[in-house]
Amino acid sequence: MIYTLKQFPDKKFTDKMDLTRFIKNNLDELRVKKMSEYKTDSEVFVRNELVKEFVPEIETITSDIIEVKSVINTTNIIDSHMDLHMPAIWNKTVKDNPFSYHLKQHEAKFEGVISNKAKSFNENSNFNLLGLNIDFKTIANINQFTLSKRKMPFMFDSYVNGDVKQHSIGMMYVNLDIAYYDEESQKQMDFFNESKAQAVNPDVADEYGYFWVVYEAKKREGSAVVFGSNSVTPTLSVKNYEPEESTQQKIEPDNSTPKQDKIDLLIKNINER
Repeated sequence: MIYTLKQFPDKKFTDKMDLTRFIKNNLDELRVKKMSEYKTDSEVFVRNELVKEFVPEIETITSDIIEVKSVINTTNIIDSHMDLHMPAIWNKTVKDNPFSYHLKQHEAKFEGVISNKAKSFNENSNFNLLGLNIDFKTIANINQFTLSKRKMPFMFDSYVNGDVKQHSIGMMYVNLDIAYYDEESQKQMDFFNESKAQAVNPDVADEYGYFWVVYEAKKREGSAVVFGSNSVTPTLSVKNYEPEESTQQKIEPDNSTPKQDKIDLLIKNINER
C-alpha cells in the first residue's frame, strides 16, 4: 500500500512507520499547512458494508415553496480529509451564528445560493438513523431552510425528488491535533487508540496510520453535493412550507368622521366665534 499526506502531495510512503517518522519530524509544518486549509468536499470514505439505504421524509409537495432539513456534518467519523470531528466541534460556531448559507456545490456565487439564512443548529443522533448499519452516537450539524421553485427550480426539484443524498460543510479549522501510530511512544499510542475508539470507522485509522482530531472549527456554509468528504450527511425531510401567521394586530378601518371633514368643522367653529 502507498501512504500519502495531503499536506505533502509529492511524498509517497510504502511503509506505515516511514509515514510515522515523517509526521514526527515535520509536525510543526504539517500543522501549519493543515490549519491554513479551507475544507469543503472530497471523495467517499466509508466501507460499503456499513452503508444502508436512507429514505428521507418527503411530503407530497403541492406548494411552490418547500422547507428542507439537511445534515451538513456528522461527528465521530474519520472522513476523507482524515479528520475526526469531535462532538463539541460545532458548539461555538452555532452559538456565535445561528444562521448559515446553504449553497449548491460550494459555489460562492449569487447563482449558487440556495438560502442565505438557513437555520444552523446541532442535534444528538445515531449513525443507524442516518444511513449506517451500526449503533454509534453522533452529533449532526443541521441546515434548515426554505426554497422557492422560482428561485432555483433545478435544486427545488432535486430535493423534492429525493436526489440530494449528501451534503458538505465549508469550514475553517480552529483547534486540532494529530494522532498517529508510533510504537516508539506509549503516550502517542495511547492517544491514537483512545481517539480512534471515538470513531465509527476506526479501521481507517489502522489502515492509514494517522488522522486529525478536530476539536473546534468555524462553519462558513453548508452545501448540497454529489459526494461529500463525509457521506453520512443526508437530506432528512422535505415539506410544504407553511409560513407562520403574523402576530401583528390587524388595523381596523377608521369609520369615524374623515380627517378633512374634521378640519372643515374646526375652521367653521373658529369663524363663527
